[in-house]
Amino acid sequence: MSQVYDRMEPIIEDGRLICTRVSVRPAGSRKMAGYPVTTASSLKQMLEKHLSALVAPSRFNFRHYLFALLLVWIAYLARIAISPPDSGLTFLTFFPAVALAAIAGGIWPGLFATAISMVLVTHCFIAPVGAWSFEFKQGTVWMNIVFLVDGLIVCIAIEAMRRYYRNYIKTADALSKSREHEARVNAANKELDEFAYIASHDLKEPLRGIHNYASFLKEDHAHRLDEEAMRYIDRIQHLTERMADLIEHLLAYSRLGYLELAREPVDTDAVVDAVVEDLKPLLASKEVELRRTGRLPVVEGDATRIRQVFQNLIVNAVKYNDKPLKWVEVGCDNNRVPPLFYVRDNGIGIAPHHQDAVFQIFKRLHEQNKYGGGAGAGLTITRKIIERHGGRIWLESVPGEGTIFHFTLSNGA
Repeated sequence: MSQVYDRMEPIIEDGRLICTRVSVRPAGSRKMAGYPVTTASSLKQMLEKHLSALVAPSRFNFRHYLFALLLVWIAYLARIAISPPDSGLTFLTFFPAVALAAIAGGIWPGLFATAISMVLVTHCFIAPVGAWSFEFKQGTVWMNIVFLVDGLIVCIAIEAMRRYYRNYIKTADALSKSREHEARVNAANKELDEFAYIASHDLKEPLRGIHNYASFLKEDHAHRLDEEAMRYIDRIQHLTERMADLIEHLLAYSRLGYLELAREPVDTDAVVDAVVEDLKPLLASKEVELRRTGRLPVVEGDATRIRQVFQNLIVNAVKYNDKPLKWVEVGCDNNRVPPLFYVRDNGIGIAPHHQDAVFQIFKRLHEQNKYGGGAGAGLTITRKIIERHGGRIWLESVPGEGTIFHFTLSNGA
């Protein structure tokens, strides 16, 4: 009789697909019957579940020893059924009993089964059968020792596999939970970045209106306002400009969280050449010597973002330098995997208790109008770019002597 598959209904347990119920009916009939069809993933889950229960660590359990004794008696009966007692197939059926006892209960029930097997075999299957006299049984000593050693090896091997599988289950479970947690954190971070981008973008319009109305007030009604009122208007314009700068940096930072990197081979030496060319006026005005040590390598990454990293670090080194003879050095240790870049200066340095704070967004260690001002987001954006490339950044500094920023652009895997 032909059958028609009407629909498939997934069966979910604990948030996981266990099997799929397929509703079928005979052709021409409206009556349907549901048959659960086990998926490959559900088979794997069921197998792992049963194996986990089998190898679960347990304390002394008398049932394991009863089960071992039962297995030995089954092996005894099987041995009798196979051939006569004195046929020479001495331990043929007892090895499986020992192995199953060790699998079910561990090393001690396995050794218990080994000992019981030795007693039964010696008494019941070695001629003269049923005799306990030492002179008749002394020839079985080495045979029993071999069986004992074999049983011990089997029990130890199975116990080792049991423990390995227990550790594997624990590690796999921990890894799964870690990945789920990482996925949740990444999703939350992405949502936070998108929220920051939308919020920052929406803040720009009213801020622009405040700045424009302050300008209109200053231009159209300047003759009616006294000096103090004009000073307030100037202050409003300055604060709106600063707020706009902060929002622009927040937008730039939030974009880094969800925009894809354009990965390609990047000649970092050429990138630094371009950065130095752009910064020539700044370097000349601040009388800063830029030093290069060796050729920088080619790495995989986003050229625009990598350029931003070098530019931020060099500008930062130029700004925070009060020495008469200022210099900034850019180099790389090409013998490391991944290559270890650095930007070094002889500037004011950073106190140890402030070295983590410099990477916090909008965190400035000095007054707003000191060392050229700024929003306090450059190093935060730099770290974000480096982390998006799979690298990391850290610093070493001595206050009054200078700072060196080390960074990588991959994880070296």
